[in-house]
Formats: sequence, C-alpha cells, structure tokens
Amino acid sequence: MNILVIGRGVISTQYAWIFKENGNNIDFYIRPESIDKYTPMLNLQLDDRRKRKSKKINVSWETNLIYEIPQNHNYDLIFVSVNIEQISSVVKTLNNKVNNATVLFFNNFWEDPIKQTEILPQTQIIFGFPGAGGGTVGTNTINGAFSSIIMIGDIGKASKERVQQVNTLFEQAEFSLKRQTNFKKFLLNHFLLNVAVEIEVLKEGSFIGLMDSIDALGNISINLRQLKPIMKERGMSYDALNTLLSTISPKIIGIIMSKFIFKSGSTARSLMEGNNTITGRSAKLILDEARRKNIHVNTLENISKLLT
Repeated sequence: MNILVIGRGVISTQYAWIFKENGNNIDFYIRPESIDKYTPMLNLQLDDRRKRKSKKINVSWETNLIYEIPQNHNYDLIFVSVNIEQISSVVKTLNNKVNNATVLFFNNFWEDPIKQTEILPQTQIIFGFPGAGGGTVGTNTINGAFSSIIMIGDIGKASKERVQQVNTLFEQAEFSLKRQTNFKKFLLNHFLLNVAVEIEVLKEGSFIGLMDSIDALGNISINLRQLKPIMKERGMSYDALNTLLSTISPKIIGIIMSKFIFKSGSTARSLMEGNNTITGRSAKLILDEARRKNIHVNTLENISKLLT
C-alpha cells in the first residue's frame, strides 16, 4: 500500500515504521512551517509488545518527508494520529485532497468524530484507536512502545471493502484487531480516564512518578468519581472499566495498579514510560467545559494553576 502519514508524531510514526517493515510505502506530510523542525533521518527506540516476549528495537530510518499533498496523489491510505487540538487543522488540510484514499483517524476525540470530520468524504473515513505510547528525545528520536491490540470503531460510513483493507494492513503486521462497539462512548470514557491520570501526572511531575506512587495511582479513582458528572452531562454513562475504577476503594486501586498493572516489565508500564510530554491540555479542556456548565470538579480546580 501507498500510505501518507500526517505529521511525524510518536504514535503514527511507530505504526508507520511497522507498516514499512511489512513492505508498504510510507510518506510523511510535514506542514511547511515545520520544515526546519524535522530532518529525514529518524532514530527509533521501541519496545515491541506484539508477542509474549517483548523485543527491543533500536534503528535509524531515513523517512520520506513531503511538504505538500499532491492534488493527483494515489495514496491508498491516509493515516492520522494526532492530538485532539490538531484535529481541526488536519481536517482542513485534507479537505478536497483525499482523492480515493481511505482515511484512518487513529486518535482520541472529545467532540463528535463525525461532526469534526464532516467536510471530508464520510464513505472513506474509518475511526480507530491505537495501543501505543511514548515520547520524543529532541526532534528526531522517538522512545516508544506498542502492544499487540488495536481497535477499529463501529462508527462511520466506510464500505466493508475499505474496512477490510485497513484490517488486513494491521493483521499482516501481526496486530490483533478488536471491533469496538459504541465507539463514541468508548472515546469519551477513555478521554476522561486520561484526564484522571493526567491530573496525577501533573502533581507527580512525570508518568514514572505516577506509576511509582501507590497514593497517586489510588487518586485516579477519586478523580474519576469527580469527573462523572461531566460524562452524565454528555448523556452517557461510565463503561465497565471506569465504573470499576471509580467504585473500588482508592487504596485498593493503588495497590492493584502498582503491583500488577504498572509493575516493572509490564506492557502498560512500557507504554507510559517514554511519555515525557506533560501539557495538561486534556485536563484544561475538561476544566473549561466544567466551568462553562457550572460543574465543580475539585481535583481539577486544585491543579488549575498547573494547566497551560
């Protein structure tokens, strides 16, 4: 397949490298204003968790960067995995430039994904969610990890043929696909769980600091309890995971997460260890929404000075 990756972010680049290793052609679209930020040569320090025994990857990759999307391109897939604040600009960039490509949005959404992408051809869009994490070292080194599981959502109007095309791409790369039902609910739940985690990361100063603190891990439960009215206001309820995390004693949650979920060598810990980006953007977004709707979230108000 000919694949165009939008940006050269931590998540998208890891999957792009895997696709490249599996025989696909990869181009990265870089905004013209970012020309000086990236060089073609990229260093990858990855933890491959697709199989029971993890594999360390340390390679250099000379990527192909383009700064304009050709009007007559023949890409089979346009791969988008960006931060939520970048979605609108990416959609504008792709407007009238999709051609016959399938567009895979592989990131979180807080607003309705269909509405946020409505100017693009809806019969060509697929929504999914990654199982990867990490961060950058400088501008040309990625320190990341990826698990064996990825999700494809049940929303959108893409044809069965396009969905199967994307499924096959991942399956040939030895990923396990999970068809996520009620994908919009999943996205909202995952976003608020991220916020509950982000609150503690901001307080501890790093993801590693969070994972090494039983008390901080337990506070995720308290944060989810206080964020629940936000979900209710959206007309949705917590899923099984968030319900469990927000119901059980914070002390027990902290111990379980410390001893099992984020123990040394675990996949969950590996996905978070390399993440050195602490912006507070997600927490700020939810705090702003809570204030607009007169919902008091004490845990967010307490860290408001840390939010940018």
